[in-house]
Amino acid sequence: MCTLIAIKGVLADAALVVGANRDELYARRSVAPRKVQDEPIVVAGIDREKGGTWMGANERGLFVALTNQREHHPPDRSRASRGEVVLEALSMEDVESVDELLASLDPSDFNGFNLLYGSAADLRVAYSRPDEAAIEVESLGDGVWVLPNDRIGSPHFPKSERALALLESLLERDLEGVLAGLPTVLGDHERPDASRVPAAPPGSRFDAGLLRILQALCIHTPIYGTRSSTLLALGEGRVERYLFADGPPCMTPFRDVTPLLST
Repeated sequence: MCTLIAIKGVLADAALVVGANRDELYARRSVAPRKVQDEPIVVAGIDREKGGTWMGANERGLFVALTNQREHHPPDRSRASRGEVVLEALSMEDVESVDELLASLDPSDFNGFNLLYGSAADLRVAYSRPDEAAIEVESLGDGVWVLPNDRIGSPHFPKSERALALLESLLERDLEGVLAGLPTVLGDHERPDASRVPAAPPGSRFDAGLLRILQALCIHTPIYGTRSSTLLALGEGRVERYLFADGPPCMTPFRDVTPLLST
């Protein structure tokens, strides 16, 4: 259950900053960000099981990141890879081209997903549900946005409110200060009171205890948890910083992979 954070038009020295946690089964094989395309240069992590990615950026200053829509029943394995949508979007020239790509897709081909994508100038969120006729796209203005495994502002994810509260103390800092503080936000282990966690519907694969565990920003269970974390800073037509922690941000240092976008 991933969490994406976007800080747009708030900082004096950075147009857009993105922080992301990838939560996944430990047994699911993946590799850290690497160059996966030359024209334009695309840098992204790769999911070894399906071949797609959960997040990446290209040399033109476009980023794309995915959260799977939470479903209380197992996903339909016959449907196409959601991660391949992210990879295809990362090959686009600009945000408008990603809009066109999403408009061409049939949501019934995929299990539900949410996409956060954009550049220094434009930020979008997209919601794809297999029972809808088209993927819904919304433009996001200046502000602080948190996308969980559901819509922005979903009452089913109090972890989003926790993230927003933690972010308040960072917003007066400069870019370097925000990048230094985001790992603490993404590495937060606090869980909401059980009364704030919506009950699962009958037949859910999640029990009440697990649903509460999944409301932490940084998740640890014996078989599932926060596998990696990413920080991005985007300027006009470029990626200023691309930092990656190949493990939970509460204990894993971030390394700078920005040079991969220019080699």
